[in-house]
Amino acid sequence: MTPQILWKDFDTDLPFDETQLRIAEDDGRKIKEFYFSGLRTADGVVRIFARYLHNGDDLPTIVYFGDEKGSDLKIPNVMNHNFLAVDYTGVKKKKNRGTLYPYSLKDAEKGTTTYNSPPKNSRWYAWASVAMYSVLYAQKNCGNGKVAAIGVGQGGSLVWKLSACVSVDAGVTLFSTGYEPNRDDIYYRACLDNRSYAPLLRFPVMEIVSSNESDGSLDYMSEIFAGIKRTDCRLCINERSNHTLGEAGKNNVELWLKHYLSGEGKIPEIPVLRPYESSGKLYYEVKYDGEPERITLFTSVGNVHNSVRNWSTIELMKLEDGYLASVKVGDVNAPINAFVSVYEYGYKISSIIISRIPSKMGVLPEKLKHNRLVYDSDMGVDDWTAEGNAAPQMNEGPFEIKGVSAEKPLITFKLADVRYRGAEGKLLQVMFYSPVQQKVTFVITDAFKRTFECVVEADNRQGWITKNFSVQDFKAQNTASLDWREVVTFEVRPESKSVLVSSMLWV
Repeated sequence: MTPQILWKDFDTDLPFDETQLRIAEDDGRKIKEFYFSGLRTADGVVRIFARYLHNGDDLPTIVYFGDEKGSDLKIPNVMNHNFLAVDYTGVKKKKNRGTLYPYSLKDAEKGTTTYNSPPKNSRWYAWASVAMYSVLYAQKNCGNGKVAAIGVGQGGSLVWKLSACVSVDAGVTLFSTGYEPNRDDIYYRACLDNRSYAPLLRFPVMEIVSSNESDGSLDYMSEIFAGIKRTDCRLCINERSNHTLGEAGKNNVELWLKHYLSGEGKIPEIPVLRPYESSGKLYYEVKYDGEPERITLFTSVGNVHNSVRNWSTIELMKLEDGYLASVKVGDVNAPINAFVSVYEYGYKISSIIISRIPSKMGVLPEKLKHNRLVYDSDMGVDDWTAEGNAAPQMNEGPFEIKGVSAEKPLITFKLADVRYRGAEGKLLQVMFYSPVQQKVTFVITDAFKRTFECVVEADNRQGWITKNFSVQDFKAQNTASLDWREVVTFEVRPESKSVLVSSMLWV
């Protein structure tokens, strides 16, 4: 069984039999809600539910597939495009309307998977068919016929699968688009896994992923991208983030759609990252045809889960034909993961993830001192992230001392890094400043997903506060005790106004 065999009898020339439900008002805009027909089965027809905003007959159309968990079909402000938001998850208890599936496709509405059931009865096949008929509908009935497909989360999985039967002018996938199948789920692996569809891709896709997505999907998404045979697709990795686009990701989507739907702008090339060994040392070479505004190499050490990797920036040296970086290696048996991102023409474009075990490359270990210094302000915002779309930034506190802060709680994965991990009996010294009188909660999550908290009373009259934390200072709701060696994330959660963190040190 292959994708080609699975979809070989798929009929793309069927009547849509549209049924209009109502014209809804949304921010003064008229939005049509309607059903149209999709896949036909032995026991019925899939009736696809969609909402459509029409901005002009001469404009292209965006077909949108939301995340499986929150497919609420909200219509954003897209005045330069028409917008077709499609439900594929089916009617749920909290939803008045949704796509209707025949009984043979009951898994599509339940959102479940029956292992090794016939592929055409699976939710993945049903959802992909909805996406294909939605694209066909938009091409024939919306705007000027030009169509781009955007998928978020599991909706992105539908964008990859489109190429089995249809094509669009451009695609965008945001965040994880995969489902890690059961080892014995043979049918899914053979003909429904997104990795099987990447080589079949018929159109350019912009793939945007978060480096620390909670489901740990970064390597999987990188593997999908590596399987693409086309040269006009691009990858963007939003470093130190979980399920957020960042400003660069938002710019990528806008510029990508402008280019393929309206013919505007240039697109940067893909940077090529190559690790190699020389005289027992590890080097990274970057090849890039262009003059980037900025180029950054990120590495993480250790075989830890994707979601908690600590991505550190490595300095690149400019050469005549590219860039070069040297990386010191203490444990040559610990995998090193790396990617590089370039900024040009308003885009941020990344390489795929390159993972290597230094010992297998002939790299020799170097004696590295344990990094007592976890962070100081000279490092800038490196190794920090924040909740939501908030970006860490450097601000100045008393005595012209700077610290990292953010509008949302600060988060670092650095204590999970083998190079900065705490040892038994050590104290974590944190120097921070609060501009107002408030409670500041320091939160640690460990490898067992347990949460530990320590609340500190802070006052701007105290100036810079130096707090030495022991493992006993952090309390869990149950009787669990904290071990520095199991720390995954360290968060700073102020009660009202953001605080500045100037340093973190093991003492």
